[in-house]
Amino acid sequence: MNWIHKIGYYELTKKKERADDWVIILDQSIQLGQDKVLVVYGIREKNIDFTRPLRFQDLTPLREVSRDKWTGEIIKDVILELQDEIGRIKYAVGDYASDIHKSMKLCKIPHVHDLTHKIALLLEKYYKTNPQYLDVIKKMSEMRVKYSQTKSAHIIPPKQRKKSRYQNIKIISDWCEKSLRYIEKNQNVDPEIYDKLKWLLDYKRFIDDLSSLNRVINDIEKELKHNGLSKKTKKKCCEAINELNSEAGHFFRKGLLKYFKQTKELLPRSDKVLISSDIIESAFGKYKNYLSLNPMAGVTNLILCISAFTASLTEESVQEALENTTIYDVKEWTQKFVGKTLLQKRKEVLCCG
Repeated sequence: MNWIHKIGYYELTKKKERADDWVIILDQSIQLGQDKVLVVYGIREKNIDFTRPLRFQDLTPLREVSRDKWTGEIIKDVILELQDEIGRIKYAVGDYASDIHKSMKLCKIPHVHDLTHKIALLLEKYYKTNPQYLDVIKKMSEMRVKYSQTKSAHIIPPKQRKKSRYQNIKIISDWCEKSLRYIEKNQNVDPEIYDKLKWLLDYKRFIDDLSSLNRVINDIEKELKHNGLSKKTKKKCCEAINELNSEAGHFFRKGLLKYFKQTKELLPRSDKVLISSDIIESAFGKYKNYLSLNPMAGVTNLILCISAFTASLTEESVQEALENTTIYDVKEWTQKFVGKTLLQKRKEVLCCG
């Protein structure tokens, strides 16, 4: 653990090059307790490889700060301090959480809406009041409750996470499509299984439209997350969505074209624009996996693993980090940017005797 702390601290605090083309990716992570961690990754625009998605080793960790309260004004101060250190931030990529979006406006930094979140918002806007969609997810939930402890448990739908349901619509689409195909084309289907899945036949048209939309979304995400937004990739995406003939498809097409137009207007001089912040979501996922060993700890200096992810981990780089970082450095940083942890506060209350 000390090695992780040292490598993360070294990557986070080592001197960064000054330039006028920094692109930052930022987000907050919520955990047990009040504290939220603000993480800022960066990459020079000239260094972005638009033939593949970002990797951790492409990125430079710029800020990791824990606070019990974040506002647009507080984040603005963090970003302006960062800009004084690294030079001009050309644009930022992330979701449109109100405090982060406000901070970018205050800093006058163009804020590119992350593609995954934008698509989820478009889907939510269309489907959250769609009666067929609401019926389908209700029936899927009922199946999980009724059959999860029975011999039919193998056919139950996947669990739906309410918070990210529209980001994971593929899960719903895939289960419906495959289950419907199973009872339609399998001549030897068990009558008992057929009886439990036959309700899907009433929603065949809806499921077909949802599956078509899902396939187009997958193609668009792959194109844009690998190659960025450009005239060429926009044209490919338009060709894909033009194949959609459903009402949902037309709604999605209109919303996505508006998104492309707004993004291009933000950065008219950039031929290709990074529009995905998936890498920071992945970092938070890995971090929370580490934290699951002790979830009651809340935010600790383990957040330094987020910057450690970006290390090249060659023998030379690891040696340099370990030789140039002390435990005292990590403790001092922890006191300044993390403060007293939830576990420490808990011990003060429960172990005072």
